[in-house]
This record gives sequence, C-alpha cells and structure tokens, in this order.
Amino acid sequence: MRLNTSYLSSLLGPRGQERISSTKHTKMARRVLEKELLQKGGILIPELGTPKKVSLIKEIKIHQTFRGVFSLQFNYTGELLIVGFGSGGIQKYEASTGTMLSELRACRQGGHSVMALRFHPKQPDILYAATTAGQILIYNVETNEEIAQIEERGNEINTLDFCVDGYNFASGGRDLGVRVYETKTNKVVQHYESIALSRKGGSQTSRNDSSLVNQTMRIFCIKFHPDNQYIFVSGGWDNQLKIWDIRANDGIKRNIHGPHICGEAIDMQGNNILSGQWTALRGLQEYDYTSGKVVKELNYPHKDGAFLYCAQYANPNLVLAGGSGTNKAELVQVSTNTHVGGYDVGTPVQAIDSAKNGRIFAVGGAKDKFAILSVKD
Repeated sequence: MRLNTSYLSSLLGPRGQERISSTKHTKMARRVLEKELLQKGGILIPELGTPKKVSLIKEIKIHQTFRGVFSLQFNYTGELLIVGFGSGGIQKYEASTGTMLSELRACRQGGHSVMALRFHPKQPDILYAATTAGQILIYNVETNEEIAQIEERGNEINTLDFCVDGYNFASGGRDLGVRVYETKTNKVVQHYESIALSRKGGSQTSRNDSSLVNQTMRIFCIKFHPDNQYIFVSGGWDNQLKIWDIRANDGIKRNIHGPHICGEAIDMQGNNILSGQWTALRGLQEYDYTSGKVVKELNYPHKDGAFLYCAQYANPNLVLAGGSGTNKAELVQVSTNTHVGGYDVGTPVQAIDSAKNGRIFAVGGAKDKFAILSVKD
C-alpha cells in the first residue's frame, strides 16, 4: 500500500472529536455528510417538492474502447460529476453542462473496471476509486493528482462506502471478505474473511447454506447506517442482506434473506433499507432494518422483469433505480408509489447517482453513452 500519510493524516482530527452525536437522521449516511459540508460552506440547496418533470441536460457519447460506464459520483454540491469506465478510465465533468473538465486516469486497453467512486467525507476534493484490479486509487480532483493507492491483493473490489462520521470506510468484492479501513491512515483495522473460503480446502459452499454468517458469494454493495457509525449492510449473489457491526470480531450480526444484489443497489434512510434486486418481480423493495421484513414494494415500471443493478434514495421521498430489464433508469416517488419519469439508456443500466436533493441525476450504461438529467417540481 502506497500512501502519502502526512497529507492524509491531516484530513481527520482525533477520533473522539469525530464521532457522531445521538441526533437521528432521516437521510442516508452520505447525505448526512454532504449536508455538513454544505452548512460549513454556507450553501443552501432547496428541498425538491413534488417531482413533475425529468429533462435531459446532456447525453455524452463515449468511445467503444471505454467499455461502458461502471460508476458515477456527484460531489457534495452537485457541481461536479466523476465517471468511472470499464477500461479503467476516470473523467471529471461539469454537471450543469456535461462538459468534460479533465481526465484523472486514462482509459487503457485491457484496463480494469472502476466499480465504485466515493468522495472523502471530510475533504471534498479527495476521491476514492475502487477497481477490479484490487486497487483503491485516491485522487485530488482539484489538482488531478493521484495522491495514494491501496492494494487488496487477489481481490476485485466492487464496492466501498464511508461511515456516517467519516472515520472509517469499508470495501468488498470478489474474495468475499470485507475490509474496514481507518480513513485517517487508509490502513485496515478489521478484515472479515469469508468463512466459505477459510474452511479446509478453501471450497465455496452452496448459496443456500444459511449456517454460514459471512458472505458466501461475491459482494456487490456496502452501505453504512445513517445513524450508527459502526453498522453497515452488505449484499451480493448469495440472496441475503448482511448486517455488520465493526465493533465485533466476527462482524456479522444477522441476515435478511431474499435480495439478490448485483450492483450498487442498497441504500438506507432512517429504519428502512432500500434493495434493488436482479429479479423479474419484486425488484425494488424497502425492508425494515429491525425486523428484516419487507415494508413496501415500490412500483418500478417494466413489462418483462425489472432486473435491477443499481438503486438509491435521491432524497427521502424519491428513489432512482435501473438495470437490464428495461435498460432504463426510473424515478419512483415513495409516498405515492408512482412513477415520475426516467431515461432510456438503450443498454443495461450499470451506474446511477443523484445530487441536489434529487434535482439532478446521472445514468450510465454498458456501451457508448451516459447522460445527466434534471428533475423539476
């Protein structure tokens, strides 16, 4: 692991000063962190009222050698959009116009996909990018410099997320393990290895073996709890949501059976877990965190199956989701369970993101384009 430790150590203060208060949040962990940054900067973004219209800001064509869009991330103000490509490239765009501003990392033949992008929760110019080469690349988006690199040997990283106070982040992927890092140093403080792989002989166990507590198949999404810096949820191919507590040596606390997760398709707000599933029916659901039961079936529009790869809360009353069933990204209003609008990518939707309280979103597909759109109330 190559680190600029003196620079990164300055980004977070002493641990005791960074832990969250007991105040309950209705928004997602990421939105809580973004709100803090906005308040510090004196920036006010109005809440979105009843969403009525989706408009295209710009559709951006990309070369076929980029191998599609695998990750998208707005910065906390919604002014910048970072795009991660299948051939390993990372580009920075102006969100309001769709103009490319710079290239953080060039696309390359045989490059490894950039599966997840996250901005540093306390230093908004710092970007973390996870790749299928088992690397977490860290950039300063202001200077376009790579400032650090973390390596997870033998892994293909599909997901990473920061906790609500920003003190830790966690990653997961192909090797079935979960690594928890300290953000201040970018060093692993917990490594939960897969029980399936650690058994004698290293053979994987059937996905239906509920006696195993850790992940038994690839991990595709990790999301931290919005009210508790120690708790996160993971999901993947083993048809279960896993509830983790990083204070425990074994990590995993319980399972919620059902969701088949194939991308960044888990989100949390309040006591609800949003699940976007790669299934024909019941593809978009809200689960109760405490009971593990489905509390709401969200009406994602489709004719021949939803098959979702990604889902998130754009705001507390608006869900954005997409996948391969319709090749579209769709917005669903939670309170009325009605379809608001969407965008047809023409190929499977592999990446989405939203910002400005749901007023802007981006969607990327498996081939030659991505788009930035606005939502009007």
